[in-house]
Amino acid sequence: MSTPPFGVPSAGNPFQPPGYAPQPPPMPGRPGPLSTKVKAVLGGAVVVALGLGSLAAFGVAAIARSAGPPTAGSCLYLSDESLGTQSYHGAGCSEQRATYRVDNVVEGSSTCHGGDYVRFQVFSGSSRSSRSTPDETLCLALNVSSGDCLRDVDDETSVRKVTCTDPAAEARASVHDGDDSQCDAAATALAYAGPPARTVCLVPAGENI
Repeated sequence: MSTPPFGVPSAGNPFQPPGYAPQPPPMPGRPGPLSTKVKAVLGGAVVVALGLGSLAAFGVAAIARSAGPPTAGSCLYLSDESLGTQSYHGAGCSEQRATYRVDNVVEGSSTCHGGDYVRFQVFSGSSRSSRSTPDETLCLALNVSSGDCLRDVDDETSVRKVTCTDPAAEARASVHDGDDSQCDAAATALAYAGPPARTVCLVPAGENI
């Protein structure tokens, strides 16, 4: 999302993305991977990987496409580009397409406060080297409200909010203050330091949606 700064999911993960070497885009950047925590939903048939090891674990390059760099509190979505690159696109936080909220922007290369963020490194200019230091690191959290449903939860660029009646819906979100103890056993918990601090519980599709 050169060796990624976090661990890539194990080979046993059925949704493990292929490894890509970083490519030299016009404005290079790299989304960094997340923690390796993975939980299965739907009786093990589907792995919810949002913030759990697959998202941003590609080590690929990214191109900043939005009009100016994001700021903390702004929202965006990601898309795949050619040659294994990714782009971010600014969007209003109330828009359906705004799948991520920028919780923090840190100058240079940095970790995010917690392992459930998508860490997105932005490079600029003609930087090409895999060893170069990014201009800034974005810490991206899922931009969801309680009751929102998601599809393509195993891919940080394809994940989108959909209606819960959509056959493609894979998980429903509930958002809570506090820690992940508020998520039930069937849910995948994503803890975000914020501000505001919150936990997103992803409940698998089924009778509860």
